[in-house]
Amino acid sequence: MTTIYFVRHVQAAGNIQRTFQGAIDTDISPQGEIQCQNLTDYFEDVELDKVISSPLRRAVRTGAAIIGGREIPLYTDERIKEISAGVWEGQPIDQLEREYPEAFRTWQSEPWNFAVEGSETMRQVFARCASAVADILAQNAGKTLAVVSHGCALRSCIAAALGLPVEGLGQVEWVRNGGVSKLVFAGDQIPGKAEFQGYTGHIDAGTILQGGTFYSRK
Repeated sequence: MTTIYFVRHVQAAGNIQRTFQGAIDTDISPQGEIQCQNLTDYFEDVELDKVISSPLRRAVRTGAAIIGGREIPLYTDERIKEISAGVWEGQPIDQLEREYPEAFRTWQSEPWNFAVEGSETMRQVFARCASAVADILAQNAGKTLAVVSHGCALRSCIAAALGLPVEGLGQVEWVRNGGVSKLVFAGDQIPGKAEFQGYTGHIDAGTILQGGTFYSRK
């Protein structure tokens, strides 16, 4: 059996500022520092063979927190970094909703069709994430791993791991900062089975942002 803990990075500056971070390399916030300790505590007794992270700082720092002081290797994979969002990057979420109402509705209700000027398409994001998940499984059958990514990319990773097509993204809930989803696989075979998704019981309640994930109104 292969086990993957899919983890969303801890809170970063853009999460507090309600901006669309995308592929901008933002660092974690003071609340994110607390969430890092929460993740260190959560994974303390989980025997991991390795951690694979997006190369963006907020994800790498999350991966390091998962490892804590243990001798566990951390690798990065460009394919699981966040969507490159073109003209949306760094912009306030509320402003995007006003200025790009059609694209915003697509983002929420038909994300598989999302694209704006200068951005990757969601189908491109899904394809690279699905490729990464398949390779991770092929290279680590029988092991236990943590994979650290971002709100949008992580959703694609989990959907692909469950054997869903890109049009099935809506079946995967958005994960909050520091949230953990555990999937198990028969060797390197997809689909996997979700034991739980988006768990945040280990995260200090005072650090969890209210009013949705900032990618979704839920």
